[in-house]
Amino acid sequence: MPATGRPRRRRLDEAEPAADRLLAARKSAHLAASEAALMGIEGAAARDYFAALGRILGPTWSFTHRRRRPPPDPVNALLSFGYTLLTREAVAAVERAGLDPAVGYLHEMHRGRPSLALDLGEEFRPLIVDHLVIGLCTSGKVTPGGFMTDDDGVKGCRMDRETLRTFLAAYERRMLTAAHHPSAGRRTSYRNALSWQARQLADVIADRTPAYTPTAWR
Repeated sequence: MPATGRPRRRRLDEAEPAADRLLAARKSAHLAASEAALMGIEGAAARDYFAALGRILGPTWSFTHRRRRPPPDPVNALLSFGYTLLTREAVAAVERAGLDPAVGYLHEMHRGRPSLALDLGEEFRPLIVDHLVIGLCTSGKVTPGGFMTDDDGVKGCRMDRETLRTFLAAYERRMLTAAHHPSAGRRTSYRNALSWQARQLADVIADRTPAYTPTAWR
């Protein structure tokens, strides 16, 4: 059932302390003295973020923290699939900008890992995938009954066909949504915004632009 009224307001109130800690973490990240310190701040912030996400979604979804391989529950399955789609788009964006998607800054480089695409995707995960998952789950457009979990747990939790169709359609609508892009100074789709950010990064690397400006959507 859709989450409305007082229960939803109460869950949002419960998430406020985590939101305050995330704002503090953002300030601390700007002052981090080393990459290791920055990663420590990021790790603590991620735990707060996903715990707050679980409170927003409510007890129906039983989501408490992020787990990936394999995703053990419906929300993790939705997040993992959405992040995979977004990463593929980020790979295409950095390649169009003339960059190597494997050579990143924050994600460690490993064989077969598109580290730079993962770095770029971090800016867009909450805006695209997390926003989408919250909307689908709280509106009742997807339900816990639309998922399957194998008995041995090897493959984890997976969407059934109808839930998959619903998610893919909603994802495409989200990527085509137009919004004002702060750096571009005009409205553009979220998909085009990925390419805009990739080109900006390429300009910084080539010394055509003095500094990289991450997306800061309102």
